[in-house]
Amino acid sequence: MPRSDDRLYDLTRDLVTSMGYALVTVEDSVEGGRRILRFIIDHPRGITLGDCETASREIGYLLESDPGVEGRYSLEVSSPGLDRELSSEREYAHFAGRDARFVLREPRDGQAVLLATVLGAVPGGVRVRLANGEETVLPFRSISRARLTDRSSTDTDSDGKQAPRAR
Repeated sequence: MPRSDDRLYDLTRDLVTSMGYALVTVEDSVEGGRRILRFIIDHPRGITLGDCETASREIGYLLESDPGVEGRYSLEVSSPGLDRELSSEREYAHFAGRDARFVLREPRDGQAVLLATVLGAVPGGVRVRLANGEETVLPFRSISRARLTDRSSTDTDSDGKQAPRAR
């Protein structure tokens, strides 16, 4: 049986696409005892509050009419944000061409943090271009965390220290 996230993604993808947006990911989670259905949408020009309101209304209508969506839930629709955490193949594929900061489980060439350009998802990993131009695949199992970044303005880690560039 498919996970609820995947079922909701499949249920709403065509609707969201027909509205001119990309459906990046869907999360079905429980927070503070409440079920939250979170839809992350994107557009090349960015996402406005009006976009989120419009998409939320249409997704809500679709969910209400689907007998497979049971129980009470809160619906949230938002943009990926500038520093979105990446966690799924779908997200790596969507954000191809964007820069990301990867925290590795084990250092690679002496570095546990890499800044690289996401080139897309491949089976079992993500293809990236390192700062030196080298293209490589980082296996998903080797990535502790990954987050979108704007290299030109955020080459620092959470402590404000300069993050090393991958060589």
